[in-house]
Amino acid sequence: MTPWPEPARLLRNWRDELDSAALYDALAHIERDRYQRAVYEELAGAERRHAAFWEERLRAAGQWIPSFRPALRTRILILLARRLGIGFVVPSVIAREMKDGDAYARQDDARAAGLAHDEQGHAAALRRRSDSGIANNLRAAVLGANDGLASNFCLMMGVAGAGVSTTTILLTGIAGLVSGSSSMALGEWLSVTNARELASSQANRLVGTRATEETHSEVALAGNAASAAMFSLVLFALGALVPLLPFCVLPMALRIDGSIALSVAALFVLGLATSLFNARSALFSGLRQVAIGSAAAAVTYLVGEAFAALAGASH
Repeated sequence: MTPWPEPARLLRNWRDELDSAALYDALAHIERDRYQRAVYEELAGAERRHAAFWEERLRAAGQWIPSFRPALRTRILILLARRLGIGFVVPSVIAREMKDGDAYARQDDARAAGLAHDEQGHAAALRRRSDSGIANNLRAAVLGANDGLASNFCLMMGVAGAGVSTTTILLTGIAGLVSGSSSMALGEWLSVTNARELASSQANRLVGTRATEETHSEVALAGNAASAAMFSLVLFALGALVPLLPFCVLPMALRIDGSIALSVAALFVLGLATSLFNARSALFSGLRQVAIGSAAAAVTYLVGEAFAALAGASH
């Protein structure tokens, strides 16, 4: 059964297909490699055929066909591809194709026309040609900054709940930034170092020698421990710095409220960034991030408040 009522479902599918075609046309225009350009052109043509399928069904239902303008999300992805490279947006496009395939699998007419299979094929074609390094680095950047922001925000709110001075809250936040970023860097360094040592050991057994094969492909794929550690340290520190900033620049009476406001705004921005990977709408991703982060901070605040009450009652 189709999950959306007619004709809204038909119109939504038609717009989505034209959005995808516009995006692939733009990627084909940006791409310099002629073989990859041909892939994007082929994908754009397939999406236009899908759009024509839905347009035909709209006309058969007696529906008016509106003028089309690419959605804001599509225009943003095109802008990012032009400024930062196609590899930057491919993870989002893959996620979108997979989501469209899943949606079509629940629609009888789309499934019968083979559209669900086509969308999954588009995702597979992109995955074979995507730059996984860029995708992984972008994902790691978002997650690293989010870890720093969420952990330090919650830590500082927990201490604030105990009713301590703003100076103590600031000191706690600085300690959280330094300790957290150092811990993340150490953990990343150990993880990459162990992966390299394991890959090197396996390579040595394969070639029958004890000499380190630093140039072996498996060792190279494990990455560089120092750069990975520094990457994690910087990203975590940047996120952890957000709830600290208001304590450094605002008047004392506004520091806690300012920290909450800035942290919530940063959570929303990071949520927007996650929409590049999850194929959810940017607004949904941003609000979900705010809801989860704010709930965690509220819980730690209440825990701090309860601890202060219990500690006061014990004296």
